[in-house]
Amino acid sequence: MILRRLTENLKEQNWIAIWIEFVLLVAGVFLGIQVSNWNEERVARAQERSDLIQLRAEIFNNRRMLEYQVRYVERVVAGGRSSLRFLAEGEDCVDDCEALLVDFFHASQVWGTGYSVAKYQESERLGFPTDASAALAVRNFYQYIRGWDLINVSPPAYRERVRGYFPPEISAALWSGCYKLEGGDREVLTDDCLPLLRKLDVRPTLHSIRNDAMLTNQLQFWAGQNIVALQTYPPILARADAAIAAIDLDLGAGG
Repeated sequence: MILRRLTENLKEQNWIAIWIEFVLLVAGVFLGIQVSNWNEERVARAQERSDLIQLRAEIFNNRRMLEYQVRYVERVVAGGRSSLRFLAEGEDCVDDCEALLVDFFHASQVWGTGYSVAKYQESERLGFPTDASAALAVRNFYQYIRGWDLINVSPPAYRERVRGYFPPEISAALWSGCYKLEGGDREVLTDDCLPLLRKLDVRPTLHSIRNDAMLTNQLQFWAGQNIVALQTYPPILARADAAIAAIDLDLGAGG
């Protein structure tokens, strides 16, 4: 319609009308482009918001997993310290020997629960978060949880060596009650196997363990690795909190 009127005005050399029609034509095109851009931005932001909500949930679940891991490694270290004291004393066990054997067992544990990174990898592929500060906070958290595990991800020599002293009936008792999964994916170390162990004579096993001169150095190494891990958890948890806060801020700013 505007183009037809513009053509007619050009034939009649109606310059005022020509300029008016031209301005209306340009304004219409400009507004059309702006509306199209606005719609695209709105759709893109809606997609990003949906992605950020899912990414936040993944970070939150990873943070919860870290809290479980802290308690897990604390038990590994406590078992290691108790076992090392027994080895240093150089005397056979007399009292509460079942609990001591559980300490040797838990000192050999390796955290096997993994973290979720699928949503983060998808977000990186899509370029989300687009906010630079949120993207940095998220990246810092995931780089940390992917990197720190090199400290104690591999089973130690102590693990195989000490478990080689457990006869089948003791191994069965240990695995029947000293370890469980919560929620299907979170490892928890417990002492619930003690009633089963107290039905067995564990003193010969502890005597053999005490006489193994190599166990002390192997256990000291593994306990040290887990002590380093415990020192690493606070900054990882802090980075998780920072990532969650940055995403919340980004979601809030987006309306």
